Amino acid sequence: MKASKRTYLWYTAIFLVLVACSYGIFILTGKSFIWEGDGLAQHFPILEKFYSWLHSGSITGWSWDLGLGADKLTTFSYYVLGDPFSYLIAFFPHARIELGYNLLILLRLYVSGLAFLFFARQRGFKTASQLFGTLTYTFTGFSLYVSIRHPFFLLPMILFPLLAFGVDHVLRGKSWVPLAIFTGLALVSNFYFAYILAIGSLIYAVLRYFSVREHQSLNTWPVVGKLVGAGFAGFMLAGVLFIPSLMGVMSSTRATAKFANGYFIYPFSYYLRLSNSMVTTGNPMRFWVNLGLAGITFLALVYVLRHFRRYLWLNIAIVMMAVGTLIPAVAAIMNGGTTPSQRWLLLGCLAFSLAVMSFVDNLTSLDRGDLTTLMLSTLGLLLLVWLSNGFIFNNHPHDFVQYGLLLMTLGIVLVGHFYHWSVERTGALLIVCLAINLIGNAYGYFSPNAGGASSQLVTRGVSTKYQKNFYDGAQAYVKKQKGFTRSATSKYYYFTNEAKTNMGMNLGTHDIMSYFSVENGAVGDFSQKLDNSQFKMNKPINQADSRTTMSNLLGVKYIFARNNQIGTQAFPYAYQVAKHNNGKVVKYRDQPVHDLGNNYGTTILKSKDALPLAYLQTSQISGKQFAGMSGLNREQALTYGAEVQKPISGVKTATVPDSTKAIAYHVEPDKAMVVDSLGQVVKFRQQGNQVNPDLITTTQTSLRQKNQDRSVNITNDRARLKKLAKENAKTLARNEKVNANGLNTMTSDNMGNPMTYHLMIDRPVSTKHTELYLELDGIKADRFSVRDKYRHEKNTKAFSNQAYTGIARMQTLRSALWNQSDGAYTVTATSFQNVTSFNQLGQGNLSDYQNKQRVLLNLGYSPTRRQKIKLTFSGVQNLKFKSAKLVAVPFNKAYSTRMHKLQKQGLKNLKVKNNLVKGSTNSQSASVLTTSIPYSKGWQLTVDGHQQPTTKVNVGFVGGKIPAGKHQIRLTYRTPGLKLGGLMTLLGLLVVVLIGGFQFWWSRRTK
Repeated sequence: MKASKRTYLWYTAIFLVLVACSYGIFILTGKSFIWEGDGLAQHFPILEKFYSWLHSGSITGWSWDLGLGADKLTTFSYYVLGDPFSYLIAFFPHARIELGYNLLILLRLYVSGLAFLFFARQRGFKTASQLFGTLTYTFTGFSLYVSIRHPFFLLPMILFPLLAFGVDHVLRGKSWVPLAIFTGLALVSNFYFAYILAIGSLIYAVLRYFSVREHQSLNTWPVVGKLVGAGFAGFMLAGVLFIPSLMGVMSSTRATAKFANGYFIYPFSYYLRLSNSMVTTGNPMRFWVNLGLAGITFLALVYVLRHFRRYLWLNIAIVMMAVGTLIPAVAAIMNGGTTPSQRWLLLGCLAFSLAVMSFVDNLTSLDRGDLTTLMLSTLGLLLLVWLSNGFIFNNHPHDFVQYGLLLMTLGIVLVGHFYHWSVERTGALLIVCLAINLIGNAYGYFSPNAGGASSQLVTRGVSTKYQKNFYDGAQAYVKKQKGFTRSATSKYYYFTNEAKTNMGMNLGTHDIMSYFSVENGAVGDFSQKLDNSQFKMNKPINQADSRTTMSNLLGVKYIFARNNQIGTQAFPYAYQVAKHNNGKVVKYRDQPVHDLGNNYGTTILKSKDALPLAYLQTSQISGKQFAGMSGLNREQALTYGAEVQKPISGVKTATVPDSTKAIAYHVEPDKAMVVDSLGQVVKFRQQGNQVNPDLITTTQTSLRQKNQDRSVNITNDRARLKKLAKENAKTLARNEKVNANGLNTMTSDNMGNPMTYHLMIDRPVSTKHTELYLELDGIKADRFSVRDKYRHEKNTKAFSNQAYTGIARMQTLRSALWNQSDGAYTVTATSFQNVTSFNQLGQGNLSDYQNKQRVLLNLGYSPTRRQKIKLTFSGVQNLKFKSAKLVAVPFNKAYSTRMHKLQKQGLKNLKVKNNLVKGSTNSQSASVLTTSIPYSKGWQLTVDGHQQPTTKVNVGFVGGKIPAGKHQIRLTYRTPGLKLGGLMTLLGLLVVVLIGGFQFWWSRRTK
């Protein structure tokens, strides 16, 4: 048997053992590979939807199940369309999609090793070295992590070695066709991977060119021509997916992301964590730095760096990566000019495994200088971890196993050298040690006794059940109603202030919630123009903040609510409990789901004011007119006319009244929550060292346990306590002064506890029959500094009658340095039958970070008056506002009459299919076709069979001019760029087949 075949068999055998030992733990824990975050919210429901498309025979065009509606190709190209493994899900029974999800992860992982081994074979390394390099590449910390978080991120781990193989193939004077094919695969994988792999391949090609040139002569321009030609041919091959995907990304919400999230350098805590992330797994990480190197990989990197000249070009790559990890701008550039995510370090796995193969090749030729450097570097790493931790080893116990395996690997190398072990014996012990090391790395993520990742995985079978029971079966009522409608979930339907999953897209309810990496930029513009506080780049609409008019504009006819919310939770105006024909309330019993259910049944609310998908507006609002309004007035204005950027001839201009009214209020801080006197100190100690009544759930016995000396008197340390209490009293007084004319500042006491505020409404009757809003403008947050955290802990100890020892002070400093504030905070507003909040994501958030300067928070509709609004905040020390207004939007019969008029102007005989919307109109004057179809150039309008230009209406939706009279309206959809991309792919195939065939024929002839 040839050595190469034996290597593949050895790899396969060892892979099966490692998978059984590492992923086998899921059998014991009862977990699936589905992460309760994006795995449950995106990857699993997307795979299920893709499954249905494959079986229906259509993976392109428009789908109404993706939020408000979206292009299948541009939305799913990021996840599954460019992943050949995802298509295998079609061969699983529908009831076993979750099993398919898990098995496809293992298949991708296995193929990533095959791809590396395929690459390593032509590099001239020894057979054993190839095996070591392949195993360290396959089971690197990055691969283990993404396998249970973002499985499709295993795809670039397969593609990068293949691209490197293609480059080497050209540099060896062979055909460029393999490189062209692999380039095409990379470009269709998804736009993000294509971007990273293109940069990685370019750097590899340059470094490899100079490396090869040291040993053989190369004709530079022919080589460059082949590389460029292969890239161009690959680009042509990928056209059918790449061109539409690129066009989708360029018009998405992501096009507005801030470069590097505003970071010039990373927070100091990031640099402190780097050393411990080298060879450990499972620890909390920041910015996607996830190395998890095996012990032999660390030693190999030290070895090749010691021999810098010998491995010059490999070392240049390693140094470039090391420097890149320190600078946010590098990560942002590698991330497409957006967030400073270190996901690009997946490229480093190839360099790391090249170092491993170089090291193993030279095990028998290590000298004393090499061994000394290996020992000192290992001890240096441990010392650096100790220093970074604050002069202690407070690591998770699992970390010590990994460091022990590093020392064991070093020990085998040292003993093998000094005792003159045979290569076979040293290699056998090292491979066993490596296998244990890799299993240990896997346990860092998978074991409940190690890292926290295991606890974040969904129990096996639960995801499938959750998908089925998401609405407790209430979707059956909505689906059997006539006509095209949309739905939403109520706030706190699943006990969170916003929707978090795409589960609705597989249940046929046309849920407006969508959570995708590529979202329609026009929809995002609409959401932001109306000041939707729930807007995020990945979730531009969410639940429309449960706003009455926004929901009606989007055609939300049904809201799914928990049974116990009826009568206790505020809902949008005129959304009433739905009833069957026999008058009984539409109510569904709870269908419980382990760990994920909401423990209550579901009731459906129905609106009589929701607008149809397409209708006529007989008036228009100019872009300039619209821009001069507030977000609330813009929302209401869209019920009077259609917003257009360019005036439409023959359509009258709407007269839009101010639909809002200011609500006067004054601010009262909750003084009972502040320790501002010695009496409050006593109360603080009596209540378990805190004053928040919501937290007083402990018994007197446990209170004594918190006050270890069982003393609540203040005979000791009276002067200091009086001084600290006086500080809080002064803070309160200053705060009352700045808030005398409205909320200006929300602040914290000298223990770092945020103060609570009440906005007392001067005329409560003015809030009756209104939807009330809190409008915060010019928001500025003051983060907690390390000094602040130290001082707050010191003051808390004093108030609690506890000693603040030297060790406690050091621990506070360590914690403060390791957990620096990134500006994330939450503001919560509580009013009659309503609780709502908004979250400012931290600067370290790599998905949806946007610094919010303005927020419009919906406090809910109520037919009764409201007297006060309770405001709390958390996460930062102070919040300051240029203005904080209470604004009310009245709702009455006049509003409903206006909405019913628009309903009557809806397209008659409306038919809605995936790529088609058609109906008829009969208007006495020229009108604006107004829809809630997300705007895309793929929509084409015909009136009576004649092509008419579409226009963007209401900021983000498809519209057009409709002449007076009776007309047949037809909107059809085709994915933008699909035709051009298809032609490119056909041309690329032709070029590759002809040139590749000619090269094959010529090589056979010359032989």
